[in-house]
Amino acid sequence: MTAIVFPGILLPYHAFIGDLTQFLIIGLAGTWIGLLIHELGHALAAVLVGVRIWGIRLGIGPTLWQGQVGGCRVHLAVLPFLGAVQLLDEDANAIGYRDIFAGRWRFEWGPEAWRAPIISAAGGLSNLVGLALLVIWWDVLGRPALGTGTGDLMLVGMAANIGGYLNLLPYFRSDGIHLLAHIRAARYRPQPSVA
Repeated sequence: MTAIVFPGILLPYHAFIGDLTQFLIIGLAGTWIGLLIHELGHALAAVLVGVRIWGIRLGIGPTLWQGQVGGCRVHLAVLPFLGAVQLLDEDANAIGYRDIFAGRWRFEWGPEAWRAPIISAAGGLSNLVGLALLVIWWDVLGRPALGTGTGDLMLVGMAANIGGYLNLLPYFRSDGIHLLAHIRAARYRPQPSVA
């Protein structure tokens, strides 16, 4: 019999592989829950404030599927660690985004710019709603314990939603950086001269 030895633990190889597989599946599924809620929150907010969506990117790594859903390009990849909602360039420009290309952009406040912070904040706020729904669902299911597939999935899903909410903090390329740019642009927008 093949075994894997950890300090103080001797596991049969098949038990270790089975536990690792279950851990990876639950981890990926729970993370997908948080990512979907986050990106669909951005997309829904954009649609509700009248901004057209060019595409939605869900995940990184090898492509699982790409195509169109209702005129919106969708790119679905294996690993649920990154997502993006891409606005139609014309609409992104109308709400204040300038010089948009990979990794660089700037924001200017204008008459339609009020829509941008709503879209930027919607992902993280959707994760708060997702977290609340998962807590309610966990309670409805009888509070499944950790160590069970359902309990573990619920915990990872809740953690992923907390992570999506924390994306509102201004760091790296987060939604918080976009919100900070919106605030700066609103505060320092050029005032019309009074003659």
